Amino acid sequence: MHQYALLVEEELFLAPERGMRFCEQLAIIIGSLTNISMSDEQHGGHEGASSGASRVLLGKVFHRSIFSERVLLWILLAATFLLPLFFVPGQLVAPEFAKMILLEALVLVATFFWAAGRLRDGSLEVPKSFLLLVSVLLVVQFVAAAIASPSPLISFIGSGYDMGTVNSFVVLFLLMFVGSTVFSNRDRVVLLYGAFLASGVVVMLYHVLRQVFGVTFLDFDIFTSAVATPVGRWNDMASLVGGMVLLVLTTLYFFPQNKKLSVPAFLILLAGLFFLLAINFTALWLILLVLIGILIALSVYEGEREHRTKLRAAQEGGAHHAHKPIHRRVPGHLPFFATIFFLVAILYGSGLSNLTWGKEGATIANTVSQTLHSTPYSEVMLTPQFTYDIVKATITESPFFGTGPNRFASAYLKYKVNTINVTPFWDTTFEFGLGRIPTYFGTTGLIGMILWVVFVILLFVKGRKTFALLAKDRIAAYLGFSLFLLALYFWSLSFFYLPNITIFAFAFIFTGALIAFLSGEGVLSRYRLQFDGGSRLSVVLTPVAVVVLVGVVAAGVLLYRQTSSLILFREAQIASAANNIADAERALIQANALAERDVHLRALSSLALVKLQGLANENLSQEEVAAKARQYIDDARTNAERAIALDATNFENYLQLGGVFDTLGTLGIQNTTPFARENYEQALRLNPRSPRVLFMLARVEYAASDRAKTKEYLYKALAERPNFVEALSLLVELELQDNNFDAAVTAVRAGAQAEPTNFVLHFALGYLYYLNGDRQGALTEFESAVILNPQYADAKYFLGLVYSQLGRRDEAVQQFTDVQTLNPDNKEVAAILVNLKAGRDPFAGMPAQSAQSAKVLEGGILQ
Repeated sequence: MHQYALLVEEELFLAPERGMRFCEQLAIIIGSLTNISMSDEQHGGHEGASSGASRVLLGKVFHRSIFSERVLLWILLAATFLLPLFFVPGQLVAPEFAKMILLEALVLVATFFWAAGRLRDGSLEVPKSFLLLVSVLLVVQFVAAAIASPSPLISFIGSGYDMGTVNSFVVLFLLMFVGSTVFSNRDRVVLLYGAFLASGVVVMLYHVLRQVFGVTFLDFDIFTSAVATPVGRWNDMASLVGGMVLLVLTTLYFFPQNKKLSVPAFLILLAGLFFLLAINFTALWLILLVLIGILIALSVYEGEREHRTKLRAAQEGGAHHAHKPIHRRVPGHLPFFATIFFLVAILYGSGLSNLTWGKEGATIANTVSQTLHSTPYSEVMLTPQFTYDIVKATITESPFFGTGPNRFASAYLKYKVNTINVTPFWDTTFEFGLGRIPTYFGTTGLIGMILWVVFVILLFVKGRKTFALLAKDRIAAYLGFSLFLLALYFWSLSFFYLPNITIFAFAFIFTGALIAFLSGEGVLSRYRLQFDGGSRLSVVLTPVAVVVLVGVVAAGVLLYRQTSSLILFREAQIASAANNIADAERALIQANALAERDVHLRALSSLALVKLQGLANENLSQEEVAAKARQYIDDARTNAERAIALDATNFENYLQLGGVFDTLGTLGIQNTTPFARENYEQALRLNPRSPRVLFMLARVEYAASDRAKTKEYLYKALAERPNFVEALSLLVELELQDNNFDAAVTAVRAGAQAEPTNFVLHFALGYLYYLNGDRQGALTEFESAVILNPQYADAKYFLGLVYSQLGRRDEAVQQFTDVQTLNPDNKEVAAILVNLKAGRDPFAGMPAQSAQSAKVLEGGILQ
């Protein structure tokens, strides 16, 4: 067995090519077992002997002590414990990427062990659950939508760790499926809870050490900010803590007299409240409000039922039982800690904590935040309305399959509203909408949406089934109800937030555990299928098991290649940032050889252009320069064209190819403008509201000396983003050259109004007013620029000139004193100060200030 394990390790992880051969060999070995099973059907006389031989062989290969449910249990417990904690120190592997690798590896191993065990035993036992059936249908819909996708590679695999792909969803489904077969008894669910709570406690202790006691060596050069956490984002940390709090509150409700639980439960709740208040995640508070409300409702229901039972017993026995009015009885039914968290959730979830009070307008949230020394934190997500609009438009256009898995970004770009273009995220592509599940509505179509709705309904049906356990015993009721609450909690986060892989995986783990536990308690029945010996099912299920085994091994090889490719791509990024072109190119070529992706090809194309532009600095003969130039041009164009071939729906690929021709044009190569224009126009069709694409089209027309077309594209770009500085700079230059002063002022004024905090725009507007002799208008804008950026020397320079012209000499002296402090070696500023202090004109004895004006205009006033 040890030799077999070594063979797997060597063939699968040391060389992808040998790994593929190993898949073929494994298929042949297990396929022979399938033939044995099939021959059992055809030759009944030898059935016992051949069947026994196959079982013995399978028993030796897949030994019962290794390929067992117990091993599966520990794999799932490892996933539960490690996901919040796991990361790889250093800059090569991002924490989110590391978690996805870990999860895929563990799930693949678990699936292999499960399938091997089924093949060895010749039996299959699965809970009878419509929830599992709908999950299978969701997988089928994901696959169908990916096949119909305009870019199947992006939909099936993506970059390797995208959470919207078929690959990632199948991994999560397998996690739930294996869990639904493992957590079938109480001890295993308790172990699951232990792994979950232990992981959360370690994370909370980690942050206490870092933030309270200032232990800096725990940063690992990754978690350098106060809101960086091994779990993921700061709100993911809150999501983990919220799940822990919910589990502990449920435990205290069902076992209030257990003294061993009281102290650790109190400490977890205290730490949990601290982190929840410090992070203050509004959506989480609302979810906790509802779910703790369900726990409190259960408490009142059971309290009233117990009261009626005692009252009935007292009446039948003739004894006295105190019968208070219901409004006096209910407070006695309320669990203490759950009620406290419920009240806090009302305060924060409803927004009452943000109401001002007192003379200084303080709020409860701000006061608590200051007391806890919280770090302000927020995340940028699409609004519910915008997400709804995108999903609606997508389903209207493609009702059955949507955009295709992992392609929400294409719908976002297509239906983007221009209000986003005036924000700092104007050039950001959003891969997800408001929540993960609503995003799936748009990427898998109407059928996918219906299946998700049915999934949620069936989850509540499972929750209703847990109430049958209340009459069984307290432990069964506790485990069933708490599993339902946790599953509902993590799915709620997936509907109203974008949890990372850790939190999203917990939704699948606890749902699978809920199904398994209800089955183990007899609430759900099971399908039991035998396909050993002469069973007719053996002809069907044995090959299926073989396909699963081979598929898992092949998926392991693919995971190895994807992981290696992504690490190499990160190496290339680091090398490129250090201007190490040779190492960056080498890493990119290797990354693309392992997993061909358009992002790799775009990077290779860009490197070729960098090398092309650097030829002028190399000491080469004319023939060598010409040969290398041809090679670099060919590499740049070929890689960009291949990127388009891989994903013709990504506008960035067309921008890259257009940029190749654009660069060639700047180097003096003729007839490249039409090709650059053609690719930019295609990029615009895919991203119709992109100011960046419109500006690149404007530059192409400017290079082609078509001023009218240049202005047309510039005005279109500014209509989308009025504060687009690069477009404004070029437009102002053109309008001033054409003596259209008012048009230049109007454009810059619109930009300043769109972004009032942009000091460069205020300075530019002030400078235009200054050129036109409008001293009051210039004064207002220059003052605004200086207030926004007190270190902005250009604005202080011209503000000083305006002060001098308005007779405010002391203020002019102050501004030029500041300019001299910022530019101590500037002789002109020193001379101006001498003149001002002497009561003379600032430029007395100096060249006309038009020289300075021309200097500022050089390169554009917005540079």
